[in-house]
Amino acid sequence: MRFIAVNDGYDSLDGQYGNDMVIPFKNLINDAYCRDISVKIRSHMEVKRKNGEYIGAFAAYGYLKDPEDKNHLVVDGYAADVVRDIFAMKLAGCSLKAIADRLNRDGILSPLQYKKSIGIRLESSFQKDMEPKWSYNAVLRILKNEVYVGTVVQGKCTTPNYKVKKRVYKDESEWVRGPMSILWTQKVESSC
Repeated sequence: MRFIAVNDGYDSLDGQYGNDMVIPFKNLINDAYCRDISVKIRSHMEVKRKNGEYIGAFAAYGYLKDPEDKNHLVVDGYAADVVRDIFAMKLAGCSLKAIADRLNRDGILSPLQYKKSIGIRLESSFQKDMEPKWSYNAVLRILKNEVYVGTVVQGKCTTPNYKVKKRVYKDESEWVRGPMSILWTQKVESSC
């Protein structure tokens, strides 16, 4: 195997670097630097979570990131009304499928469509069709998300270290929960 370090002027094919211990030592120092930066970033993110700052890449449907402070969420009027309607329909006894069918029938944009319509560039593993519609699972995700009853939950998963990108889900006792303003306080009359 050939190793070339352009900045160090080293080519293992030539073998003219003088001391072969310098490259492995530099690699060790660089790796220690990466590990140190990773630990500092993880620590900083944990402090932000515990201080109640939102650190997610995207806000949950019904919320937007505050333009003044990216670590704060604000209620999105249009989507918040849809979320209120979903909760009201569920409280009125509608099934998840009936709620999804009603939203599609009324022409309400699905969460992914809505985010794209307001200019948020988002790719989702939930997208199956070119024009995503409301589904049983989309409604269920909203009804189960604690953010709609006043609690933002962060830190559900992590990676083992800076070298391994595989996500590992944490135990629920390790999640960070913080207060939020309750989104759906008004009652809406609805029929399935």
